[in-house]
Amino acid sequence: MPDFTLRYADVRTSQGRILEILPPGAIADAEGEIDMEGDILVPGFIDMHIHGCAGVDFSSAADTAACLDRMSLYLQSKGVAAFAPAAMTMPYDELCGLMERYRLASQTPMRGAALAGIYLEGPFLSAEKCAAQPAEFMMQPDAAKLRTLHRLSGGNIRIVCVAPEADGAEAFIKEAAEICRVSAAHTGSDYATGVKAVKAGVSNATHLYNAMNDVARREPGCAGALLESSCFCELICDGIHLHPAVIRLTHRIVGAERLCIVSDGMAATGLGEGTFTLGTQTVTVRRNEARLENGSLAGSVTDIRSAFLKALEFGIPFADALRAVTINPARALGIDGYLGSIEVGKSARLTRLNRTLVG
Repeated sequence: MPDFTLRYADVRTSQGRILEILPPGAIADAEGEIDMEGDILVPGFIDMHIHGCAGVDFSSAADTAACLDRMSLYLQSKGVAAFAPAAMTMPYDELCGLMERYRLASQTPMRGAALAGIYLEGPFLSAEKCAAQPAEFMMQPDAAKLRTLHRLSGGNIRIVCVAPEADGAEAFIKEAAEICRVSAAHTGSDYATGVKAVKAGVSNATHLYNAMNDVARREPGCAGALLESSCFCELICDGIHLHPAVIRLTHRIVGAERLCIVSDGMAATGLGEGTFTLGTQTVTVRRNEARLENGSLAGSVTDIRSAFLKALEFGIPFADALRAVTINPARALGIDGYLGSIEVGKSARLTRLNRTLVG
């Protein structure tokens, strides 16, 4: 239900929209009826931060339209209703080209999961915490460049990332927050700088803890500032990036309405072991870990359905884990008006789950 409680009900849909939520049995034997007795109907999952999957990479694909369509079909098979492809750090002119190609591709509906806008992870990050982002292409925060990228994308940038300690970051955050949501990412910032960034307009934490300083007892760092704020907090819930106890502790701190589970998936997702690309970087996948040649983790090879199931395995309550892959990312992306929950008037992109998930 819209409040994420489980109830017996019938749902009537038409032309991709939810028309009515009715008492159980109200539309029995109707034409086109799907009998889901014993199963759970949930909102379609939303992956708000994904670089690629099924062998394609958003940032490096020569044919962006074909890449996004392939991603959409794979993600739909995993119960995903919508996704926001994430752009890596790259030369600015190449980033401009990527934005234009997204705009053109977005004019044709995807055959699978819908496009939910762009997650601009690079290039306004810290070289100190570059991880899989190419440090040589990073640049200082520049609101004029962001506005140009946003225009070229057709107004489709939903989230832009920034390292709060970068020169000019505070002014950038204030301007950027008028365009899209601003996320703290790939940062060596201390706690005080993180607090200033939140006050300036940061409202999201990109893969919290990863590519950030650790939370320490005398210096909680940017992660500490984000935890005690009202920001949405992304977690890569694959059992590799974060210890299960950290996921449980974070859930206790941020609560049910701020937690966002993301895949941060890359091209190897769904393909097993081998050598793949992430933007301009070469990534090797072994034992479900994606790593650069220097050993750094390079995104994940999980999908959002698997991450949701991991969250349940790690002890996150069903309703809270479900919020973290549906309504919370929808709100973070600004698409909660038509996705993220089962409500009259919203999209009928819904997912069927086995009842055994909740006992």
